[in-house]
Amino acid sequence: MTLEEAKEFYFAYDGFSFHMGREEPDKYNSFRMLDLPKELLSAWDEELLDQHFAHFATRPDRIWSDHMTILQIIRRQHCDTNKQLSRLLDEMEKWMDLDLFQTTLIVENMAGRNEPMNDGGVYVYCHYSHLTKRMNVAVNRLMELCLSRYEADERFKKTISRYKTAYDKWTAA
Repeated sequence: MTLEEAKEFYFAYDGFSFHMGREEPDKYNSFRMLDLPKELLSAWDEELLDQHFAHFATRPDRIWSDHMTILQIIRRQHCDTNKQLSRLLDEMEKWMDLDLFQTTLIVENMAGRNEPMNDGGVYVYCHYSHLTKRMNVAVNRLMELCLSRYEADERFKKTISRYKTAYDKWTAA
């Protein structure tokens, strides 16, 4: 596998080793054998992040999806974590007119979806940055804006509760 092929493979799966290994195990083994330096993976992650941040403007109906991918890429810590988490908050602070569906999914991204709640944005902000309070203000503003325009369904109510539980858990840790 050449370096160019490795980059193409990495980008095809947004650098997620789970998906690379599950979908193309032989290719993933070849990729792993390259034992790429962290600096190179960092540069690739920065490039991936730039692509996903650009999607906020070009794919507004998929903001929630790019938001989740960005959090997962940052979580790998190949990039400047504080810089990228601040950049994500800069974007979140601009979102003034998300619908109930998008807001629900973004708050779910922040709360986390697994039982220990260590796969969400709250965990990432609390463990890898000094931006926890700013994050909480941004997420609460998104929830308040949404509630001012839409009647909360059961899923959104549960999502708000889950976010608060995750925030309390990780800020107390």
